[in-house]
Amino acid sequence: MSRPRRPRRPAAPRPARRRAPASVLRAGPAEFAAALPELLGFPPVESLVVVCLGGVGRPDRRVSLHVRLDLLAAEHDREVARRVVAHLRRLRPAGALLFVVTENPDDQVSSIRPDHRQPARPRADATARPTVPDLPRRGLVQQLVEELAALGTATVDALLVRGGRWWSYPDVEPATGAGPGTPLDVAGSRLTGVAALHGDVVDADRDAVVARAWPTAPVSAELELACVRVDAQWDVRLRRGGDVSELVEEGWAAVRAAVDAYAPGSRTTPAVEDLALVGVALALVPVRDRALALAAGEDDDLRAAVEAMGADLNARLPGELAAVPALLLGVTAWQRGAGVLAVAAVERSLWCEPTSMGELLLQAMRANAEPAVLRAAMADPEHAGAA
Repeated sequence: MSRPRRPRRPAAPRPARRRAPASVLRAGPAEFAAALPELLGFPPVESLVVVCLGGVGRPDRRVSLHVRLDLLAAEHDREVARRVVAHLRRLRPAGALLFVVTENPDDQVSSIRPDHRQPARPRADATARPTVPDLPRRGLVQQLVEELAALGTATVDALLVRGGRWWSYPDVEPATGAGPGTPLDVAGSRLTGVAALHGDVVDADRDAVVARAWPTAPVSAELELACVRVDAQWDVRLRRGGDVSELVEEGWAAVRAAVDAYAPGSRTTPAVEDLALVGVALALVPVRDRALALAAGEDDDLRAAVEAMGADLNARLPGELAAVPALLLGVTAWQRGAGVLAVAAVERSLWCEPTSMGELLLQAMRANAEPAVLRAAMADPEHAGAA
């Protein structure tokens, strides 16, 4: 059917219901270490994780951003530290927690440290002089601490996570050895409990997170026929001189009803015809823009409902109608820090239907743009050049 391509300014979103801010630093670094799978959406393996606290316009005791990347060879430590901190220059966090997740054994380092201010380094001739075990990747941690200090960011703590245990780099001196470490207390972590309360999903690994955005199950024949039927009905109405604005309002009402049905705690299950109507309605640019404005709002429950709707429709609708639901999934996932899922969902959206809005969002995500940047673009997509 013929669809309008000129976006309309979205209706003003309803006032957000803000939750009372929690002081995440009531949880210590050990609790963050235990909750890394919940924080990232999957258990990190051979990874560096940087959790940022505060920053421009943010309380110093709130998590503002987290970054994960694969561990590289030790000779790249300085360049890795520079690149990680370069992503944080605009945010300028007040503090940071560093986590090295690896199963590598302890490094063997010289027991003699002429300069106590420098990290102990492995020796090529370890058999020639006495050695002691030290935590692996201390050089990477030291480089990050120095780069963060130059940015004005304090390192709250730096932890090694290995084999279900953790060690604090500042507390381990090679002169006394690495020691047995402390078991991760997953059950006692308040962050893990909060994640479970919010229904956060922890996938088996990074590939499983990406797979959530790329459905493999075929579209049901019933839903596919319902989409064709709704699309044909709307096309007939337009050909008979129907008002496009009426279709937009009708479609938007269907979308809002679906969002309510997907809200946390809701027991409503949308019918197949309702899903088809929402899928066709979201293909209209004005409806899409209003939905994106909801996805970028500050109401946690509303964003959760939009994400659940986007995930379900992306998985169930035909490919030609899944582009906008995948976009909604990507925007909401990025807002809560699920970067892997967000990028995968936007890539899926562009695969279904290339759009300038999708390209804009993908570029912003790959550049590690702050959620506030996306909120600004979604709040006024007409001036963002979206189509």
